[in-house]
Amino acid sequence: MSGFLACALALALNAGPAAPLKAPKRTRLELPSGDRLMVDVVDTPAERMKGLMFRRSLPKDYGMLFVFPAQTWQTFWMKNTWVSLDIVFIDKDKKVTAIYHEVRPSTPKTSDLEVARVSGLGQFVLELPAGAARRYSLDKGRLVDFNPPITPPRR
Repeated sequence: MSGFLACALALALNAGPAAPLKAPKRTRLELPSGDRLMVDVVDTPAERMKGLMFRRSLPKDYGMLFVFPAQTWQTFWMKNTWVSLDIVFIDKDKKVTAIYHEVRPSTPKTSDLEVARVSGLGQFVLELPAGAARRYSLDKGRLVDFNPPITPPRR
């Protein structure tokens, strides 16, 4: 079994209830709409790999912010992500570089070849319940502010 599959299996077995992550790290995003949204911050490889997997629902005002050590091309896939998401790529200057609306979820029976994948340039990636990006007026080129500021992990 490859290391990736073994790790994914271990995460699946320890997934727990389908509730938002009780992350010790949270920040408030200041969104272009003027709304403020508290989000869980995931900045370790293990946290980023698990992300929003195995959730059966998300609150309307929930978000998860993925933080990477440096700005680079990021690819996210919806394996074991059972809810539709809006996925927002944000660069090192906190400017939105790409948005994918209503990315289709997977099911336990979805083959790896059929799992949705999205890519974009960013140091941060924000996952929101489907429809939230439009509700918060997130568009390519708009700025998002983090309060408290986020310090990316070291490489």
